[in-house]
Amino acid sequence: MMKLGIIANFPSPEHLAYVKGLGLSFVEMCNNYDHESQRFNDTFHVMKQSVADAGLFIGSIGRWNAEMNKGGKVNEDEYRLIESNLDKAIEIGCPTFVTGVNYDGSVSLFRNYVAAVEIFGRLIDHAKGTGTRIASYNCDWNNFVNNMTAWSVVLGELPELYVKWDPSHSYHAGRDYLREVGDWGDRFAHVHVKGAVKTGGRGVDDPPAGMDDLKWGAIFAALYARGYDGCLSIEPHSAAWMPESARGRSGVEFTVDYISRFIM
Repeated sequence: MMKLGIIANFPSPEHLAYVKGLGLSFVEMCNNYDHESQRFNDTFHVMKQSVADAGLFIGSIGRWNAEMNKGGKVNEDEYRLIESNLDKAIEIGCPTFVTGVNYDGSVSLFRNYVAAVEIFGRLIDHAKGTGTRIASYNCDWNNFVNNMTAWSVVLGELPELYVKWDPSHSYHAGRDYLREVGDWGDRFAHVHVKGAVKTGGRGVDDPPAGMDDLKWGAIFAALYARGYDGCLSIEPHSAAWMPESARGRSGVEFTVDYISRFIM
């Protein structure tokens, strides 16, 4: 059965108690910069214990915005830092480790694909037999393996590579998000829950899911049809809905109530 959780970077015991009080099952931890990846490593065992004490689990660990591709070759210093985050995911049996591969315009598209296959392949080999799956995120922030064309090449070459999917990214980019889940849903390892609103063809906001343009009923129907039973991670993203505010907390509660109706 799908489980509902929320992104909570470097969460305090008080925030973890709040998450548990919402009836959620897990937290997701995302690192966006090198210093966050290092801080994550340095504080991991304290965080791990705090999460366990709260009666939760860590459903995904990820690193966005990495620079592992340098001139079509592996940037070994950056790779080792990301691999060290992966080691923490493996240590606790986290089901999914998420990252991406940046595009380097100094070399050809072919060389970028070669680098992506090598980088993801090495991460897959590192995690082989541990139960932790490697997934590329479908956001374009320093990652070009984010769409069906790139998936056909890179996931086509690496059958053990998966996708961390967020329909809001596809919607804002003008891609067919329902086709993505219909065609690739059997390779989804983790799903983000975030609303998206456009007017006049332009993005306006990423409000709580259920208060937006996305067809969540159709999304869940396609996920079930493709056998998805993994984690669903709420991502508060809009400045108007940050959970530090009363409105933001109400928005999280709204999403928990709305999305829970689809979990069966």
